[in-house]
Amino acid sequence: MNAPQLVRVDPLDVRLGLPTRVDIFDAEGQLLLARGSTVCREDSVERLQEAGFKIEAPPQGRIPRRIEPVFQRMAALADTVTQMENSLAAGQGLPSFSFKVQALAQTVIGCCDEDCNAALAQAYLDHHHAYSVLHHVLVAIGVCALSRGWSDADRVSLAAAALSHDIGALALRQALGQAASLDEAQRQVVREHPDQGVHMLDALGVRDALWLQAVQDHHEHIDGSGYPRGICLGMHTAGALMAVADGFAAMVRPRPYRDRKLGTAILDDLRLHAGTWYDPSQVEAIAACFGPCHAGSIVRLANGDMAVVTHHRPGQPELMLIASSGDQPMEKPCAIDVTDPDCAITAVLHPEISLRFRGMVNKSWGGA
Repeated sequence: MNAPQLVRVDPLDVRLGLPTRVDIFDAEGQLLLARGSTVCREDSVERLQEAGFKIEAPPQGRIPRRIEPVFQRMAALADTVTQMENSLAAGQGLPSFSFKVQALAQTVIGCCDEDCNAALAQAYLDHHHAYSVLHHVLVAIGVCALSRGWSDADRVSLAAAALSHDIGALALRQALGQAASLDEAQRQVVREHPDQGVHMLDALGVRDALWLQAVQDHHEHIDGSGYPRGICLGMHTAGALMAVADGFAAMVRPRPYRDRKLGTAILDDLRLHAGTWYDPSQVEAIAACFGPCHAGSIVRLANGDMAVVTHHRPGQPELMLIASSGDQPMEKPCAIDVTDPDCAITAVLHPEISLRFRGMVNKSWGGA
């Protein structure tokens, strides 16, 4: 079977404010934007029309391609972020870096607006990609949830900032691996990584002021206790939004020196620092979007069964049964009557407990 051929996109394939008609690739065949993504920046539309490629339609006409579920699209996005981070850490650089990150930002926004729960669950349950990759993705998911109501162009800038906010510490993170502690020189790199990140982004061609400001301020606090400059963030600013999203993401995944937090402990910690570190309105917005038991959480029920949280809704999350009381996996996930007292959540479990039937768990969101 012949390999697919890439041809230039048609201007009608990508238009401002409309879903793209095709998958769009760069000249090397790397996916830039999945079919069905909405492009919200005029400069991005122009760049895609000028430099984008698509798979040539077969002679009998173009066969519509099914848009993959959000769960699978987010996994593919993590693959792309991994490739980009590896290139940067190796000092190889990335041509058209700003353009490519904006395309990834569009994909994250599209996935989150379609199903934020599935996007969060994929990054939470992902045991394949590195911490640095998944942290960037999780911050982007948080930013997409918090930035609803911002302009389309600003949301792209914020999501791009989230996907690149720790670029200044990337080499250090990859060099440390599983190290459980930092020496003083390494701690200094961590304190300075927002400044270093802005310098690196500028060298990579990023000129978006909101993008750069969000990266600069993502570790600052509203009471001035953050770093690197110790400024007091204003309420409802890009930095305040980024700080909450970064704090949430840092607790969702484990680090070598700190385990992940589970269930209500995440919101408890955010609320503990609301009004000092974090904008209280942004903390409550995270709580409203993701709930005390966010999507992807593996939970134990009163009857001993095991379930996974698939969606947050006020008062009670939606659950899918994944294993019986003896932790024997079901043949397929099935919906649970959450009004049944026997199905009340009694504990939130570490997600690693479900690794032996991960494929079945992923199917709760249409994943493979």
